[in-house]
Amino acid sequence: MVNTIKIAIAILVIGLVFFVAADIAFLLLEDSKVVVFAIGALGVIFSLVGVILLFMSLDIKLKITGKKTEEKPEQPQYASSSIQATQPAPQPQYTPPPQPVTKPAAAPQQPSSQPQYAPPSTPQPKIEPRPTQIETKTKQTQEEVKKVRCPACSTIFTYIKNPKGPTWVKCPNCGKEGVVY
Repeated sequence: MVNTIKIAIAILVIGLVFFVAADIAFLLLEDSKVVVFAIGALGVIFSLVGVILLFMSLDIKLKITGKKTEEKPEQPQYASSSIQATQPAPQPQYTPPPQPVTKPAAAPQQPSSQPQYAPPSTPQPKIEPRPTQIETKTKQTQEEVKKVRCPACSTIFTYIKNPKGPTWVKCPNCGKEGVVY
């Protein structure tokens, strides 16, 4: 990319040299206007190619630097000061103790109605089915019953898949909510 900019500038300079040569030829060769026109035309062509190439390389450079700035969020720059800022000590976060895995002894309870999808107020991690899940269809309702493992407490529970889109599920053991696709 830097080479492209250098090449574009070189072509632009060559075009300007042809313009200067056309001016000198105009002053020295009064009878041959065709030569002056040809040299000037070469100058125009080289200048246009140089300008176009320069703009294309700068556009590519701007796109690349734009992607770099999108990847890195801007960090505020603070002026250095002689006073040391005191930061509060990080407080430990509460982590719940591991819960034992419970397996249902009887047939899993079917929810009576499909839960309504409501977007969470804060971003929640998505619960996605794993490849070891079992998919079955019940004969009475012809709805797809699936099993999912809770990422927080590893409880395996069943849910009825929404055929029209994502399904909102809630772990019966720990209460973690999420969307299953």
